[in-house]
Amino acid sequence: MATVPATQSFLAGEKVTAAKLTAATKTPLDFLMNPPCCAVYTATGIACTSGTSTLVTFDTESWDTDSMHSTVSNTSRVTINTPGQYLVTFYGRFPSNATGYRQLNFRKNSNGNPSGGSTMSTIALAAVNGSQTFITRTFELNCLAGEYFELFALQNSGASLTLDSGQRVTGMEFRWLGN
Repeated sequence: MATVPATQSFLAGEKVTAAKLTAATKTPLDFLMNPPCCAVYTATGIACTSGTSTLVTFDTESWDTDSMHSTVSNTSRVTINTPGQYLVTFYGRFPSNATGYRQLNFRKNSNGNPSGGSTMSTIALAAVNGSQTFITRTFELNCLAGEYFELFALQNSGASLTLDSGQRVTGMEFRWLGN
C-alpha cells in the first residue's frame, strides 16, 4: 500500500531545514508524480459462449505501481490497496458479428460470480455488422482499501465469440486521483 504523504506546516519564525522542506514539498510531489495506478489486459483471447456471462482474466500488466494485480492468482481482479478517488477505465473489443448485442459488466467484490458483489457499471451495445464492437467507459470511483473489481463479458450472437486481446483492446485501468 502506498502511503499518502501528510501535509507539513511551518510555524512563523521556524527555521527551514532540508528535512522539513523535503517533507513539505518533495515527498508529496514525488507521490503525486507517480500515484497508485494499474493497467491490465488480456494478451490471449477470452472465449465467450453465447448467452453466458464470462469472467475476463488479465494475464499482462502495462504497469502496476501499488501491487494491485497479480498475473499468478486471482488474475481477474484489480484490488485497491490505497484508498481514495480513482479514475477507472474498462474496455473490451468483440469480433465482427451482426447478431445480437455485446455487454461488459464491471463489478465490485463479486468473487468471480457474474451476479455476486455489486454492479458498478454495465454497458450493452448492438453488434456491429462488418466491424468489431468496442465497448469502453471511464469514470471516477471512490474506493476503499481491500475492495476489488472484476469485468464480465456477455454476448448473444448464437455462437461462441472470442474477445480480442492486446494492450488497450480488452482490459482495465485504475489511477489514484486523491482522497
